[in-house]
Amino acid sequence: MSPLQRQTQMLVEHTVFQTAILALIIVNAVILGAETFPGVIAAIGPALRLADRLILIVFIVEICLRVFAWRGAYFRLGWNIFDLVIVAISVIAATSGLAALRAFRVLRVLRVITIIPKMRIVVSALLDSLPGIASVGVVLTLIIYVFAVIASNLYGGDHPEYFGDLFTSMYTLFQIMTLEGWPDIAATVAETHSRSWMFFLSFVLLATFTMLNLFVAIVVRVVEEDSEPLIGDIIDSHRAIAEDIAAMRADIAALARKSDG
Repeated sequence: MSPLQRQTQMLVEHTVFQTAILALIIVNAVILGAETFPGVIAAIGPALRLADRLILIVFIVEICLRVFAWRGAYFRLGWNIFDLVIVAISVIAATSGLAALRAFRVLRVLRVITIIPKMRIVVSALLDSLPGIASVGVVLTLIIYVFAVIASNLYGGDHPEYFGDLFTSMYTLFQIMTLEGWPDIAATVAETHSRSWMFFLSFVLLATFTMLNLFVAIVVRVVEEDSEPLIGDIIDSHRAIAEDIAAMRADIAALARKSDG
């Protein structure tokens, strides 16, 4: 490794450098948000676009520095690939004349995930929990399907706007599962079917308070598992510091005894 490459590694890993990049990401997010207000565009639109281009140039330079510092090792880390893809998309979006592509510039804000380690833990946990979430999602889909068939047969004739067919019923039950306006739907159906409360109560208890909590439980468990190595490193660091302090105290005590003697 050349001295220049080693110095570049020290630069890009320095706390001040990473803090500056994080600050630019936040400033860029504010700029992209400000560009959605017509009044701001009319007043300082050119200045915002210039600042956006300059920040993008800084991000490109940062990526180039990291590639130079780590060479092939840079591409072995998934978060580095994520950074590279985000910046590449930003370059394409910034240089494109299509408004739809320019909207993808906001993806640069996602780079904050790669800067803050705790955010990386959360995202990694979400990705690691996908198999478990998919299994719960299949079970939840089956539950919605069964209840949708039942609701279509029981209430479809009187309330076709909610349960007229299978897909309408599934959409209505999905809305009920999110607890969005479900009392109104239940009250409307209850006008013609007085015992429909048993159906809605059973579905809400099973789909919302049971199945959706399983999603949360899976993510929390994976977050705890992914956090264990980081917690272990912190504990080891604290233990090493405590041992060093104890050794320093012993040395000081020994020196004090010698001076008294």
